[in-house]
This record gives sequence, structure tokens and C-alpha cells, in this order.
Amino acid sequence: MKKLAVLLSFILVFSMVLTACSNEPKNPTQVNVIGLKGPTSIGMIKLIDEKALNGDGYTVEYSTVDAPDIITGKIINNEVQIAAVPTNLAAVLYNKTEGKVQFLAQNTLGVLYAVGKDNISSLEELEGKKVAMSGKGAVPEYAVNYILSQNNLTDKISIDYLPDHATVAQALLAGDIDVAILPQPFVTQVTLKNADIKILIDLNEEWEEASGGESVLSMGCLVINKEFAENNKKFVKEFLELYEQSVNFVNSNPAEASVLVEKNEIINNAALVEKAIPYCSIVYKNAQDAKGEINAFLQVLFDSDNKSVGGKLPDESFYYKD
Repeated sequence: MKKLAVLLSFILVFSMVLTACSNEPKNPTQVNVIGLKGPTSIGMIKLIDEKALNGDGYTVEYSTVDAPDIITGKIINNEVQIAAVPTNLAAVLYNKTEGKVQFLAQNTLGVLYAVGKDNISSLEELEGKKVAMSGKGAVPEYAVNYILSQNNLTDKISIDYLPDHATVAQALLAGDIDVAILPQPFVTQVTLKNADIKILIDLNEEWEEASGGESVLSMGCLVINKEFAENNKKFVKEFLELYEQSVNFVNSNPAEASVLVEKNEIINNAALVEKAIPYCSIVYKNAQDAKGEINAFLQVLFDSDNKSVGGKLPDESFYYKD
């Protein structure tokens, strides 16, 4: 009887210890979300400003940086779980990490425009003009080369590649070139500084026409760490829902969104951002819905330079599936 009493006491104490342990708070899961400063990150400004999804077992930190190389290093070293990056970089990262990084959603389409003072409305009219752009060895060059090739203009239009977008913008403003091919928000920047400069050609539309509507000029996307995605499906689902809401907010309320963009130091000029947003092609399309047009886009880049997508086209596992 005495032994039974001791045993019951032991069981009672043990169960109390288990209950106490189960009530101890668990360490929250750290989630780092990072993006490039510019249109690629504007779409998630509501999440950034509200520090969304903190709590309920997650500590979420949002940050933006100036250079893709910084993001690349952090993703490869597993310091980042979700990132907004150039679309071709998503393919490069997938190949480089042997499938440990996946395409999560499309977030930015073409932001490239031909701008200048002349009354030009077609690619053919660029022949004989001084045309300059930046982005040699990157998506801007591949995109322009593809568009010119599809229109049989490769040998008819000469393009001078300058070191960066700021240099191109300055050359246009100084009158050193006739036409500049620039991304947003540089396009809005030059049109605000000189009222005679205007958008001449939307390369987003030219790409769609050149590809027969089979692909899109996809400049930016979201990527995710595959292991994190597999272990945190509910979080990912909520993140994507809030991301889509943020994109809709940005496109419907450019004035309000631009204030938040400046506040969070993505682009430090709200007036500029407000005017640029309608031309930034900020979108949301999940990986499975975007798969077909992204495959076609990456094929174009691969055909131009296979290194632009990491040496080979990604397979089906590249696209996140919930």
C-alpha cells in the first residue's frame, strides 16, 4: 500500500512537470524578408510598414537593400527565408542551391521605357538616333535584343551601353543622347526634371507583341527557401494573401503608398514614387498561375545567354506549390 502511494505521488509530480513544460513559451520562428530598393519591393510596402505577421510563433523582420549581390549571399547562406529579386536571379539561385530556393510569386512586370523629346512612337523610328541604356549583361540588354530581333531591327538600331541608369538619365537630360531606355523610377525622374521629355515606347507592350503573348517581360518576383516553405505552409499562405492585398493597395492608392515607400526608405521621394507607380507594372500572380509565362520568359533569356538563368532552365520543382 505504501509502495502504491509512493508510485501515485511520483506520477502526480511527473504529470505536473510535464504540464509546466508544455506551458513554457516556445521560441518563435525567425523569418527574414528582404527586397531590392525600387519597384520590386514597392508591392509589399504594407507588410513592411505594418511589420506584418509578427506574433503567433513568428518574429518577422523586413529589410531592403541596394544591390542584388547582397541578397544573393544572404539567401545562399540561409539568412533569408523570403526575398523580392529579379526574376532571372530566381532561376540562378535555384540552380546554384540545387533546388533549395523556389519561385514563390510574380511581382513586377516590365518597367523599361524608351524616353526622349522626339515624336517617336515605333521601334523603327529609333534607326539613326543616339540611343543609350544601361544593364549590359543583364535582363535589360537581353530584353531589348530580343525585341529588336523579333522585329528584324538588330542591325538597324545601335545602342550605346553606359555604366548605370543614373548616367543614362543624366546624358538624356544634358542632350548628349536622343533616346534613353530606362526603368522606372528613372523614367519619371527625367520627365519631371524636363517637361519636354516624354515616354515614347513601352517595352512591356513591345515584348508582349514580340512573343505573341506567350510570355511577359518579368522583371521581379518573390523567392522562398524551400525547407522553410515546406515546414511553414500556413505562414506562407497568410503571407501571400497579405502580399496580394498590399499590391492592390499600392495600385489603387499611389498617393498613400508613395508616402509609405519614402517613410520606409525604399525610394526617398514620395512625389516621384506617386507618379511612377502607375508605370511600375506591380502585380501579383502565384507561382503555379505564372508558371507558363515565366517558363517562356526564361527560355528567351537562356537563348540569349544561358548564364543569365544559371546555366540551365529550371524544372517543374522551381515553382512553389502549396
